[in-house]
Amino acid sequence: MTMAKHKRKLSPHYRLDSTDGVDIDLRAKLDEIYLKKLENLHVSNPKICIVFSAGAATGKSTVAQKIAAKYNGLLLENDAIKRAILEFQPDMHDKDRLNLLAWQYSMDLYRRLDSLTQNGLVIRDGVIDWYYDRILPIFQEKGYRLFIIAIRLSTEKNRKIILERGGTPTARAERLIELLDDQAIHQARFGAEFAPNVILEDDTVFDHHIVMDAFGEFMKEVSEVSK
Repeated sequence: MTMAKHKRKLSPHYRLDSTDGVDIDLRAKLDEIYLKKLENLHVSNPKICIVFSAGAATGKSTVAQKIAAKYNGLLLENDAIKRAILEFQPDMHDKDRLNLLAWQYSMDLYRRLDSLTQNGLVIRDGVIDWYYDRILPIFQEKGYRLFIIAIRLSTEKNRKIILERGGTPTARAERLIELLDDQAIHQARFGAEFAPNVILEDDTVFDHHIVMDAFGEFMKEVSEVSK
Protein backbone atom coordinates (compact mmCIF):
# COMPACT_ATOMS: atom_id res chain seq x y z
CA MET A 1 0.00 0.00 0.00
CA THR A 2 1.34 3.42 -0.96
CA MET A 3 -0.01 6.18 1.27
CA ALA A 4 -0.10 9.89 0.61
CA LYS A 5 2.01 12.34 2.52
CA HIS A 6 -0.07 14.96 4.32
CA LYS A 7 0.59 18.64 3.75
CA ARG A 8 -1.75 19.89 6.49
CA LYS A 9 -1.95 19.52 10.25
CA LEU A 10 -4.14 16.53 11.10
CA SER A 11 -4.41 17.42 14.79
CA PRO A 12 -3.31 20.36 16.97
CA HIS A 13 0.11 18.85 17.75
CA TYR A 14 0.77 17.15 14.42
CA ARG A 15 4.12 18.14 12.88
CA LEU A 16 4.87 18.66 9.20
CA ASP A 17 8.64 18.29 9.48
CA SER A 18 10.47 17.40 6.30
CA THR A 19 12.69 14.33 6.16
CA ASP A 20 15.03 16.05 3.74
CA GLY A 21 18.28 17.71 4.64
CA VAL A 22 19.64 15.36 7.26
CA ASP A 23 23.02 16.73 8.32
CA ILE A 24 25.77 14.50 6.92
CA ASP A 25 28.12 15.08 9.84
CA LEU A 26 25.36 14.34 12.35
CA ARG A 27 24.40 11.20 10.46
CA ALA A 28 27.99 9.94 10.48
CA LYS A 29 28.35 10.67 14.19
CA LEU A 30 25.03 9.00 15.10
CA ASP A 31 25.94 5.98 13.03
CA GLU A 32 29.02 5.68 15.24
CA ILE A 33 27.52 6.35 18.67
CA TYR A 34 24.04 4.90 18.10
CA LEU A 35 23.70 2.56 15.12
CA LYS A 36 26.96 0.61 15.48
CA LYS A 37 26.28 0.03 19.19
CA LEU A 38 22.88 -1.59 18.62
CA GLU A 39 22.58 -5.14 19.86
CA ASN A 40 21.99 -7.87 17.25
CA LEU A 41 23.23 -5.71 14.39
CA HIS A 42 25.11 -8.69 12.95
CA VAL A 43 22.33 -11.25 13.43
CA SER A 44 20.44 -12.58 10.41
CA ASN A 45 16.63 -12.49 10.58
CA PRO A 46 13.80 -12.31 8.03
CA LYS A 47 12.32 -8.91 7.25
CA ILE A 48 9.63 -8.12 9.83
CA CYS A 49 8.81 -4.66 11.12
CA ILE A 50 7.08 -4.57 14.51
CA VAL A 51 5.20 -1.36 15.33
CA PHE A 52 3.03 -0.14 18.20
CA SER A 53 -0.33 1.56 17.87
CA ALA A 54 -0.49 2.85 21.43
CA GLY A 55 -0.34 5.81 23.74
CA ALA A 56 2.28 6.84 26.28
CA ALA A 57 3.20 4.71 29.32
CA THR A 58 1.47 1.60 27.95
CA GLY A 59 4.45 -0.75 28.17
CA LYS A 60 5.74 -0.45 24.60
CA SER A 61 9.40 -0.42 25.60
CA THR A 62 9.04 -3.44 27.88
CA VAL A 63 7.35 -5.49 25.16
CA ALA A 64 9.86 -4.32 22.56
CA GLN A 65 12.77 -5.34 24.81
CA LYS A 66 11.24 -8.76 25.47
CA ILE A 67 10.81 -9.47 21.75
CA ALA A 68 14.31 -8.19 20.96
CA ALA A 69 15.82 -10.39 23.67
CA LYS A 70 13.98 -13.57 22.69
CA TYR A 71 14.28 -13.26 18.91
CA ASN A 72 17.52 -11.25 18.55
CA GLY A 73 15.67 -8.30 17.06
CA LEU A 74 17.01 -4.90 16.16
CA LEU A 75 15.49 -2.47 18.66
CA LEU A 76 15.11 1.09 17.35
CA GLU A 77 14.07 3.58 20.01
CA ASN A 78 13.28 7.22 19.35
CA ASP A 79 14.41 8.37 22.79
CA ALA A 80 17.73 6.55 22.37
CA ILE A 81 18.33 8.50 19.17
CA LYS A 82 17.58 11.74 21.02
CA ARG A 83 20.01 10.77 23.78
CA ALA A 84 22.68 10.10 21.17
CA ILE A 85 22.10 13.52 19.61
CA LEU A 86 22.47 15.16 23.03
CA GLU A 87 25.69 13.21 23.58
CA PHE A 88 27.01 14.70 20.35
CA GLN A 89 25.50 18.16 20.94
CA PRO A 90 25.18 18.52 24.75
CA ASP A 91 24.43 22.25 24.55
CA MET A 92 21.21 21.73 22.60
CA HIS A 93 18.24 22.97 24.63
CA ASP A 94 15.70 23.47 21.83
CA LYS A 95 13.32 20.48 22.09
CA ASP A 96 11.73 21.23 18.72
CA ARG A 97 15.16 21.15 17.10
CA LEU A 98 15.99 17.92 18.92
CA ASN A 99 12.75 16.31 17.72
CA LEU A 100 13.42 17.45 14.16
CA LEU A 101 16.96 16.01 14.10
CA ALA A 102 15.79 12.72 15.60
CA TRP A 103 12.99 12.51 13.02
CA GLN A 104 15.30 13.23 10.10
CA TYR A 105 17.96 10.78 11.24
CA SER A 106 15.50 7.98 11.98
CA MET A 107 13.74 8.33 8.62
CA ASP A 108 17.10 8.36 6.86
CA LEU A 109 18.15 5.29 8.85
CA TYR A 110 14.98 3.39 7.90
CA ARG A 111 15.78 3.92 4.23
CA ARG A 112 19.36 2.65 4.66
CA LEU A 113 18.70 -0.10 7.17
CA ASP A 114 18.56 -3.17 4.93
CA SER A 115 21.89 -2.17 3.38
CA LEU A 116 23.51 -1.82 6.82
CA THR A 117 22.44 -5.08 8.47
CA GLN A 118 21.13 -8.55 7.65
CA ASN A 119 18.91 -8.39 10.69
CA GLY A 120 15.48 -7.79 9.20
CA LEU A 121 13.63 -8.09 12.52
CA VAL A 122 13.10 -4.40 13.27
CA ILE A 123 11.26 -3.46 16.45
CA ARG A 124 10.27 0.19 16.38
CA ASP A 125 9.89 1.29 19.99
CA GLY A 126 7.65 4.28 19.40
CA VAL A 127 4.09 5.19 18.49
CA ILE A 128 3.32 4.50 14.82
CA ASP A 129 -0.13 6.13 14.64
CA TRP A 130 0.80 9.74 14.00
CA TYR A 131 3.14 9.30 11.01
CA TYR A 132 2.41 5.77 9.79
CA ASP A 133 1.74 6.98 6.26
CA ARG A 134 5.24 8.41 6.08
CA ILE A 135 7.11 5.63 7.89
CA LEU A 136 5.51 2.35 6.85
CA PRO A 137 5.86 2.76 3.06
CA ILE A 138 9.65 2.74 3.53
CA PHE A 139 9.49 -0.72 5.08
CA GLN A 140 6.74 -2.06 2.84
CA GLU A 141 8.59 -1.09 -0.33
CA LYS A 142 11.62 -2.99 0.94
CA GLY A 143 9.61 -6.16 1.52
CA TYR A 144 9.17 -6.09 5.29
CA ARG A 145 6.17 -7.90 6.75
CA LEU A 146 4.30 -5.87 9.37
CA PHE A 147 3.42 -7.07 12.86
CA ILE A 148 1.17 -4.55 14.58
CA ILE A 149 0.72 -4.45 18.35
CA ALA A 150 -2.32 -2.34 19.25
CA ILE A 151 -2.85 -1.12 22.80
CA ARG A 152 -6.38 0.25 22.88
CA LEU A 153 -7.04 1.98 26.18
CA SER A 154 -9.77 4.27 27.44
CA THR A 155 -8.63 7.85 27.96
CA GLU A 156 -9.19 7.44 31.70
CA LYS A 157 -6.96 4.35 31.87
CA ASN A 158 -4.20 5.93 29.79
CA ARG A 159 -4.25 9.12 31.87
CA LYS A 160 -4.07 7.06 35.08
CA ILE A 161 -1.03 5.04 34.03
CA ILE A 162 0.77 8.14 32.76
CA LEU A 163 0.31 9.80 36.14
CA GLU A 164 1.42 6.64 37.96
CA ARG A 165 4.56 6.29 35.85
CA GLY A 166 5.35 9.97 35.52
CA GLY A 167 7.13 11.66 32.63
CA THR A 168 10.22 10.72 30.68
CA PRO A 169 13.56 12.52 30.22
CA THR A 170 12.15 14.06 27.03
CA ALA A 171 8.49 14.66 27.98
CA ARG A 172 6.65 15.71 31.13
CA ALA A 173 3.61 13.70 32.25
CA GLU A 174 1.42 16.77 31.72
CA ARG A 175 2.59 16.99 28.15
CA LEU A 176 1.84 13.30 27.53
CA ILE A 177 -1.67 13.75 28.91
CA GLU A 178 -2.12 16.82 26.72
CA LEU A 179 -1.39 14.67 23.66
CA LEU A 180 -4.04 12.03 24.42
CA ASP A 181 -6.75 13.73 22.35
CA ASP A 182 -4.39 13.89 19.36
CA GLN A 183 -3.40 10.27 19.92
CA ALA A 184 -7.06 9.19 19.71
CA ILE A 185 -7.39 10.95 16.34
CA HIS A 186 -4.34 9.27 14.87
CA GLN A 187 -5.02 5.86 16.37
CA ALA A 188 -8.45 5.89 14.74
CA ARG A 189 -6.91 6.99 11.45
CA PHE A 190 -4.31 4.22 11.57
CA GLY A 191 -6.85 1.61 12.68
CA ALA A 192 -9.05 2.38 9.69
CA GLU A 193 -6.25 1.25 7.36
CA PHE A 194 -4.44 -1.49 9.28
CA ALA A 195 -5.73 -4.45 11.28
CA PRO A 196 -3.56 -5.26 14.31
CA ASN A 197 -2.04 -8.70 14.84
CA VAL A 198 -2.69 -8.51 18.56
CA ILE A 199 -4.67 -6.15 20.81
CA LEU A 200 -4.26 -5.26 24.48
CA GLU A 201 -6.98 -3.32 26.30
CA ASP A 202 -7.66 -1.77 29.71
CA ASP A 203 -7.78 -5.11 31.52
CA THR A 204 -4.90 -6.74 29.62
CA VAL A 205 -2.58 -3.78 28.96
CA PHE A 206 0.37 -5.31 30.81
CA ASP A 207 -0.31 -8.96 29.96
CA HIS A 208 2.72 -9.17 27.71
CA HIS A 209 2.51 -12.93 27.32
CA ILE A 210 -0.43 -12.33 24.97
CA VAL A 211 1.85 -10.38 22.63
CA MET A 212 4.71 -12.85 22.98
CA ASP A 213 2.44 -15.79 22.13
CA ALA A 214 0.97 -14.00 19.11
CA PHE A 215 4.37 -13.01 17.79
CA GLY A 216 5.70 -16.53 18.33
CA GLU A 217 2.94 -17.87 16.09
CA PHE A 218 3.67 -15.16 13.54
CA MET A 219 7.35 -16.10 13.47
CA LYS A 220 6.44 -19.75 12.90
CA GLU A 221 4.30 -18.78 9.93
CA VAL A 222 7.07 -16.62 8.47
CA SER A 223 9.61 -19.42 8.94
CA GLU A 224 7.33 -21.90 7.17
CA VAL A 225 6.83 -19.55 4.23
CA SER A 226 10.60 -18.90 4.04
CA LYS A 227 11.50 -22.61 3.79
